[in-house]
Parts: sequence; structure tokens; C-alpha cells
Amino acid sequence: MFCKIELFPKKVIENDEVEDLLWTFLNSLRNSGRILKKYSVVEGENYTLYVTLPKEDSFEEKYDNIYVKRDRAKIKKLFDYKLTVVGQNVECSEYCCCKSRSAIEMQTYFADINSIFTCCDCGKAIALYEVPYLDKQDDHYYLLSWQENFAAMDRLWYNGTYERYAAKQLVDPTSKLNKDGLEIAKQISSKMGCKVYYNIFDCLDFGKKIKFDDVDGIRLRVCPICGKTMKRKKFLEDYKVDVCEECSLTSECYKN
Repeated sequence: MFCKIELFPKKVIENDEVEDLLWTFLNSLRNSGRILKKYSVVEGENYTLYVTLPKEDSFEEKYDNIYVKRDRAKIKKLFDYKLTVVGQNVECSEYCCCKSRSAIEMQTYFADINSIFTCCDCGKAIALYEVPYLDKQDDHYYLLSWQENFAAMDRLWYNGTYERYAAKQLVDPTSKLNKDGLEIAKQISSKMGCKVYYNIFDCLDFGKKIKFDDVDGIRLRVCPICGKTMKRKKFLEDYKVDVCEECSLTSECYKN
């Protein structure tokens, strides 16, 4: 949901000091998965922050990590604030409210502002602040950086700029981009106690790198890691993918 946070100063404050603090606060919220990207600071009679929350209670203090807690404390000394829901951001998907999850799929693309994790039970995005941090991390900065890197490669491929390089990064499971993504999926699976599938890119025009087998009239992708034929699986009524359970991969390469 799209919200505005109005700030009401308790005393006279230097603008440069305020702006640095506000951007730091927003970055901390973003890195902890509490707001989505494309947030902004507007200066008028008072300062107003415009943010997209993944869920209704995403801004509540109970979810604050050490960085958000630090920045919120500084802001509270300078401002009173009021959060108002403006409406639904049409770029933001609905978010999962499941008590438990049997499986999760990890996937993104260049225009995506949502979480990279989707619940395979309800088909909705999973708020990042409900996802454990990676090893040796105090927030989701590394995970979000991977998402930005993937989006950059996806955009290069989509626009036809450095197309072969971008396609290799997206398709090849041994590329730096995919190795990092697979490691993220592995860690999150271990920490959340459920299967996390990594969706491998489906660039069909990338030479012979993507292979298929025909099984009972169904064209199935060959797993690019273990070389076995993937199986067609239905996660939701309208969402079918090819799956390699052994390698925890999904692919939307070809639908019959």
C-alpha cells in the first residue's frame, strides 16, 4: 500500500542534517524489507516521506532491526510523525499471510519492486522482514543487491544491449549471478525450514544452452545442473512450471 509519512518538527532544524537522516532512515527501512523501492522525500512546509509498504503493519516498531531502531530514535527526537494510507500502489502485489509455507519460489525481473520470494501455497509475495537474514548479515542489503544485479542483467538482455553477456549471466547456473542466487535460496531454505526453489531464466534464443526432452507428448526442460529431465508441477491453479526437486530449480521455459 502507498503511504505518506508526515513529519512535524519539534524544533528548528538544519535542512542538510534532516535530509541525510531521512534518507538514511528510508534506506534502513528498505534494507530490512519494511518498505519497497521507489520511495521519496518531499520538502514543503514540513517534510513528507512517500513509501510503499508490503503489508498493513510493515511500519510498526516491533519489526525494527538495529539500524531502523537507531534511525527512528533520532527522528523521534526531532519530529512527531503521522502515517496515512493514500491507496494501493498498482506496482505492488498482494503479500502472503500464510501461517506456514510448504515451499517458496525465488524469482525476479527488471521491473519488479516486490520481494524475490513467493509463497507456493497462496501464490503471493513474502514480505522480506518475515524472512531471516543471510549468514553474517544484519539486514537484507546483500539480498537486495543481488535483486538489483539480476534486474540489471534482465534489462540488458531485454533491451538487446550486451545481449549475449546478459543471457549467459541469466541462463548459465555457473555464472556469478546464478551462483549467488542459488546460495541465497539454499540459506533461506535452511533458515525457514522449507523448500526454496530457484527459478532459472528461460531465454529460449540462447543457443543450445537450454535443452528439452519430450515425455508423453510434453516438452520438459532438462535441468541445467544435474542433466535430468525436469517434471511438470502445478503450484497454483493457473501456474505450472518445470521442476527439478533434486537441484531445487524451477523453469517456465516451455508450457504445453
